[in-house]
Amino acid sequence: MMGEPLWRIRANARGGYDVGLPDEERELLAVLPGRMLGALSALSKPEASVPDDLRRLFPPAYPTDASAESAYIRLVREDLLEHHREALTLLRDSAEMTHLDTNGVIAWLTALTDLRLMLGSMLNITESEMELDPEDPDYYNWICYQYLSYLQHEIVTVLTEQLPTPATDANERLPEDPWGEPLGGLRWDGTPRPEQP
Repeated sequence: MMGEPLWRIRANARGGYDVGLPDEERELLAVLPGRMLGALSALSKPEASVPDDLRRLFPPAYPTDASAESAYIRLVREDLLEHHREALTLLRDSAEMTHLDTNGVIAWLTALTDLRLMLGSMLNITESEMELDPEDPDYYNWICYQYLSYLQHEIVTVLTEQLPTPATDANERLPEDPWGEPLGGLRWDGTPRPEQP
């Protein structure tokens, strides 16, 4: 694969992030969000039940209280739907771009997470490793899931590299617990209290 970049997303010294995806990956990212946007459109009414494939995106807040759960759905579902729709639409519409700002990269990360959750639910993903079988009718979905996982990991890595370096004296600058002496020799944040010289 001559000419294919060794990176997919990388920080640009002048700001933002360069996107170096091959054409076939860009095509995939332009198509996959449409599948999920179609599924989300059916949830616009609060009384609509969440299909199993999307349940991890809309976990119940009150699984044992139907009345409270119904009130919760009326309160938050539209905002959640809009959040997912915005990220998926941005990914679909910017799949051909070669440069993204920070908000664009974070929206990509959100959309990739949503798509992975949907595919993972469809495929009943577990912690155990599984060998892919080209004859499996879900083989295409497995490949998509693995690709999305790879791209998500690369974005997380690039964003993490942009975080400021922790101060070397951060532990010494933590405030003391305002509620008195913590139990078990721990500070208010749960870290061990340094021994006094």
